[in-house]
Amino acid sequence: MSQYLKLFINLCLFRGQAANVPRSETLLVLTALAATITAAISADPNHGLFRGPLMAIGHVLSFALIIYLALRLRGYSERVVQTLTAMFGATTLLQLLVLPFAGWHERLLPAGEPQMILTIPLLFVLVIGLWSLTVMISILRQAMESSVGAAAIIIVGYQIFLFFLLATLATIGSSVP
Repeated sequence: MSQYLKLFINLCLFRGQAANVPRSETLLVLTALAATITAAISADPNHGLFRGPLMAIGHVLSFALIIYLALRLRGYSERVVQTLTAMFGATTLLQLLVLPFAGWHERLLPAGEPQMILTIPLLFVLVIGLWSLTVMISILRQAMESSVGAAAIIIVGYQIFLFFLLATLATIGSSVP
Protein backbone atom coordinates (compact mmCIF):
# COMPACT_ATOMS: atom_id res chain seq x y z
CA MET A 1 0.00 0.00 0.00
CA SER A 2 2.77 2.42 0.89
CA GLN A 3 4.42 1.83 -2.49
CA TYR A 4 1.23 3.00 -4.24
CA LEU A 5 0.98 6.02 -1.98
CA LYS A 6 4.59 6.89 -2.75
CA LEU A 7 3.93 6.41 -6.48
CA PHE A 8 0.94 8.79 -6.42
CA ILE A 9 2.82 11.34 -4.30
CA ASN A 10 5.67 11.28 -6.84
CA LEU A 11 3.16 11.85 -9.65
CA CYS A 12 1.80 14.86 -7.74
CA LEU A 13 5.35 16.18 -7.35
CA PHE A 14 6.13 15.62 -11.05
CA ARG A 15 8.82 13.08 -10.15
CA GLY A 16 6.96 9.97 -11.27
CA GLN A 17 5.93 8.55 -14.60
CA ALA A 18 2.45 7.29 -15.42
CA ALA A 19 4.13 4.30 -17.10
CA ASN A 20 5.31 3.17 -13.64
CA VAL A 21 1.74 2.72 -12.42
CA PRO A 22 0.77 -0.97 -12.41
CA ARG A 23 -1.70 -2.05 -15.08
CA SER A 24 -4.29 -3.39 -12.65
CA GLU A 25 -8.06 -3.20 -13.05
CA THR A 26 -8.43 -3.74 -9.29
CA LEU A 27 -6.19 -0.75 -8.53
CA LEU A 28 -8.10 1.29 -11.14
CA VAL A 29 -11.42 0.51 -9.46
CA LEU A 30 -10.01 1.31 -6.00
CA THR A 31 -8.54 4.65 -7.11
CA ALA A 32 -11.72 5.56 -9.01
CA LEU A 33 -13.75 4.75 -5.91
CA ALA A 34 -11.39 6.81 -3.73
CA ALA A 35 -11.58 9.74 -6.18
CA THR A 36 -15.38 9.50 -6.18
CA ILE A 37 -15.59 9.42 -2.39
CA THR A 38 -13.21 12.36 -1.90
CA ALA A 39 -15.03 14.35 -4.59
CA ALA A 40 -18.37 13.62 -2.91
CA ILE A 41 -16.99 14.65 0.49
CA SER A 42 -15.62 17.90 -0.90
CA ALA A 43 -18.79 18.66 -2.89
CA ASP A 44 -20.74 21.76 -2.03
CA PRO A 45 -22.91 20.94 1.01
CA ASN A 46 -25.75 22.84 -0.64
CA HIS A 47 -26.01 20.03 -3.21
CA GLY A 48 -27.61 17.77 -0.63
CA LEU A 49 -26.96 14.23 0.51
CA PHE A 50 -27.54 12.50 -2.83
CA ARG A 51 -26.71 15.15 -5.40
CA GLY A 52 -23.03 15.53 -4.40
CA PRO A 53 -22.22 11.80 -4.66
CA LEU A 54 -24.17 11.51 -7.93
CA MET A 55 -22.22 14.43 -9.37
CA ALA A 56 -18.95 12.84 -8.20
CA ILE A 57 -19.85 9.53 -9.87
CA GLY A 58 -20.83 11.34 -13.06
CA HIS A 59 -17.59 13.31 -13.02
CA VAL A 60 -15.39 10.22 -12.58
CA LEU A 61 -17.23 8.25 -15.28
CA SER A 62 -17.29 11.08 -17.81
CA PHE A 63 -13.62 11.88 -17.13
CA ALA A 64 -12.74 8.21 -17.70
CA LEU A 65 -14.62 8.31 -21.00
CA ILE A 66 -12.79 11.44 -22.17
CA ILE A 67 -9.38 9.97 -21.30
CA TYR A 68 -10.29 6.67 -22.95
CA LEU A 69 -11.33 8.47 -26.14
CA ALA A 70 -8.23 10.68 -26.17
CA LEU A 71 -5.89 7.71 -25.77
CA ARG A 72 -7.81 5.59 -28.27
CA LEU A 73 -7.68 8.35 -30.90
CA ARG A 74 -3.91 8.63 -30.37
CA GLY A 75 -3.52 4.86 -30.69
CA TYR A 76 -2.61 4.23 -27.04
CA SER A 77 -5.73 2.50 -25.75
CA GLU A 78 -3.54 -0.07 -23.95
CA ARG A 79 -2.50 2.76 -21.59
CA VAL A 80 -6.00 3.61 -20.38
CA VAL A 81 -5.87 1.58 -17.16
CA GLN A 82 -2.48 2.97 -16.10
CA THR A 83 -3.37 6.53 -17.05
CA LEU A 84 -6.72 6.56 -15.27
CA THR A 85 -5.23 4.84 -12.21
CA ALA A 86 -2.49 7.49 -12.08
CA MET A 87 -5.00 10.33 -12.48
CA PHE A 88 -7.48 8.99 -9.94
CA GLY A 89 -4.75 8.21 -7.39
CA ALA A 90 -3.13 11.63 -7.72
CA THR A 91 -6.51 13.38 -7.75
CA THR A 92 -7.54 11.60 -4.57
CA LEU A 93 -4.43 12.81 -2.74
CA LEU A 94 -4.93 16.38 -3.90
CA GLN A 95 -8.63 16.32 -3.00
CA LEU A 96 -7.69 15.11 0.48
CA LEU A 97 -5.26 18.03 0.70
CA VAL A 98 -8.10 20.44 -0.15
CA LEU A 99 -10.48 19.21 2.58
CA PRO A 100 -9.00 21.08 5.57
CA PHE A 101 -8.79 24.32 3.59
CA ALA A 102 -12.37 23.96 2.35
CA GLY A 103 -13.57 23.36 5.91
CA TRP A 104 -11.60 26.36 7.15
CA HIS A 105 -13.12 28.50 4.38
CA GLU A 106 -16.65 27.35 5.29
CA ARG A 107 -16.09 28.33 8.95
CA LEU A 108 -15.09 31.85 7.88
CA LEU A 109 -18.28 32.48 5.90
CA PRO A 110 -21.13 34.35 7.54
CA ALA A 111 -24.24 32.32 8.35
CA GLY A 112 -27.19 32.56 6.02
CA GLU A 113 -27.15 32.83 2.25
CA PRO A 114 -24.24 31.12 0.49
CA GLN A 115 -21.78 33.75 -0.67
CA MET A 116 -18.52 33.78 -2.57
CA ILE A 117 -16.04 35.51 -0.30
CA LEU A 118 -12.32 35.47 -0.96
CA THR A 119 -10.48 34.05 2.03
CA ILE A 120 -6.94 32.79 2.64
CA PRO A 121 -8.07 29.13 2.69
CA LEU A 122 -9.96 29.66 -0.58
CA LEU A 123 -6.68 30.83 -2.14
CA PHE A 124 -5.07 27.57 -1.00
CA VAL A 125 -7.96 25.64 -2.56
CA LEU A 126 -7.42 27.53 -5.82
CA VAL A 127 -3.68 26.80 -5.82
CA ILE A 128 -4.29 23.10 -5.14
CA GLY A 129 -6.91 23.06 -7.92
CA LEU A 130 -4.39 24.50 -10.38
CA TRP A 131 -1.80 22.03 -9.14
CA SER A 132 -4.30 19.21 -9.76
CA LEU A 133 -4.88 20.41 -13.32
CA THR A 134 -1.16 20.48 -14.04
CA VAL A 135 -0.73 16.97 -12.61
CA MET A 136 -3.53 15.65 -14.85
CA ILE A 137 -2.03 17.45 -17.86
CA SER A 138 1.38 15.96 -17.09
CA ILE A 139 0.00 12.42 -16.78
CA LEU A 140 -2.03 12.71 -19.99
CA ARG A 141 0.90 14.24 -21.87
CA GLN A 142 3.06 11.28 -20.86
CA ALA A 143 0.39 8.74 -21.80
CA MET A 144 -0.39 10.32 -25.18
CA GLU A 145 3.26 11.14 -25.90
CA SER A 146 2.07 14.56 -26.98
CA SER A 147 2.78 18.18 -26.26
CA VAL A 148 1.70 19.89 -23.08
CA GLY A 149 -0.66 22.02 -25.18
CA ALA A 150 -2.59 19.04 -26.56
CA ALA A 151 -2.98 17.50 -23.10
CA ALA A 152 -3.96 20.89 -21.64
CA ILE A 153 -6.66 21.40 -24.27
CA ILE A 154 -8.22 18.06 -23.38
CA ILE A 155 -8.00 18.44 -19.59
CA VAL A 156 -8.92 22.13 -19.37
CA GLY A 157 -11.55 21.77 -22.09
CA TYR A 158 -13.18 18.94 -20.16
CA GLN A 159 -13.09 20.95 -16.91
CA ILE A 160 -14.70 23.96 -18.61
CA PHE A 161 -17.37 21.73 -20.15
CA LEU A 162 -18.02 20.13 -16.76
CA PHE A 163 -18.25 23.53 -15.04
CA PHE A 164 -20.87 24.77 -17.51
CA LEU A 165 -22.78 21.50 -17.34
CA LEU A 166 -22.89 21.61 -13.55
CA ALA A 167 -23.85 25.29 -13.56
CA THR A 168 -26.68 24.50 -15.96
CA LEU A 169 -27.86 21.56 -13.84
CA ALA A 170 -27.69 23.69 -10.69
CA THR A 171 -29.79 26.37 -12.36
CA ILE A 172 -32.33 23.81 -13.54
CA GLY A 173 -32.36 22.16 -10.09
CA SER A 174 -32.94 25.44 -8.28
CA SER A 175 -35.81 26.48 -10.55
CA VAL A 176 -37.74 23.21 -10.06
CA PRO A 177 -40.24 23.57 -7.19
